[in-house]
Amino acid sequence: MMAKSEDELKLSQYFNAHQIFEKQGRVINLTKIAHGWETEIYSFNFRFESGIVPQKELVLRIYAGDAAEEKSNKEFKVMAKLHGLGFPVPKVYHLEINRSVLGKPFVIMEKVNGKSMAETIEESPIKEKEEMVKLFCKIFVDLHRLDKENFISESSIYDKGTPDRFLNGMLEKGRRMLVPFNENQIKNVLDWLEQEKENVHSWRLSPVHLDYHFHNILIGNNGKPFVIDWTNFDIADYRMDLAWTILLSSSYDHPEARDIILEIYERISGEKVEDIEFFEALAAARRLFSIFISLRMGPERLGMRPEAAELMKRQKGHMRYVSKVLHNHTGINVSELLDEFLNF
Repeated sequence: MMAKSEDELKLSQYFNAHQIFEKQGRVINLTKIAHGWETEIYSFNFRFESGIVPQKELVLRIYAGDAAEEKSNKEFKVMAKLHGLGFPVPKVYHLEINRSVLGKPFVIMEKVNGKSMAETIEESPIKEKEEMVKLFCKIFVDLHRLDKENFISESSIYDKGTPDRFLNGMLEKGRRMLVPFNENQIKNVLDWLEQEKENVHSWRLSPVHLDYHFHNILIGNNGKPFVIDWTNFDIADYRMDLAWTILLSSSYDHPEARDIILEIYERISGEKVEDIEFFEALAAARRLFSIFISLRMGPERLGMRPEAAELMKRQKGHMRYVSKVLHNHTGINVSELLDEFLNF
């Protein structure tokens, strides 16, 4: 991004040239509000020239990394599809994958004024905290119950395959990217997953978010929830999604979150989640693998911002927790790899 005034002018010209809205106008109040491992996020207003139509409050989401075009395209189409199905996501208005405009692909979507569910829970009394966690799990169950056929027909959203396609793809990618390194600990983990997946039963394909946590749900000022950050969306076994969520929630928020979320999810869905331990091991391996590749080869290889590596280095407590989860489920000690992460 350039200077604020230059960016506002450039975006104004872009909006009007592409007729994103029927009426002409200009971009004002462009402000950076967040950044993560994969994106930068700005809020702004689009003020219409007539002055009669109320100005729109919008979000500009800019994508980084080697797969920025693919991720922005997927997120835009997924959110448009979900919004059309009545699932609680912000409305998306425009996708631009041409890097000549802002240097990177971007999506324009509606702005949700409110707080993250994480902030809301932190500020709420016990009873409201419990209701918020129930809402969190209900939305999760609702996502996994959406008809996958709504997404399978769109090749840019989902590549068809077997129910364990996501797992097989991860294992294949892991082995391929590890070729330049002699990392026996990671190879042992991949071997364990390859062997143990044969003992997993009842594979079931569902739409999955794959980064569903309390910070990725916004609670609007009107109390309505909105799920954001859909760059990892896929069609996979729902337990991959659930395991990733309980790993993040227990490692970043509270260790007891694992059992609480799992129990409420099972109660709302009306069924016991089988073989969750395997998927927890998979989630821990996925996390450590992404950190390893990012620190060794650069986060851009995994579609992240260059600054993501520095963010990872600050999360030593999280790394220790994830390594412990992996060891508890597989019996594989990754202490040497952990030491490398902590001293990188």
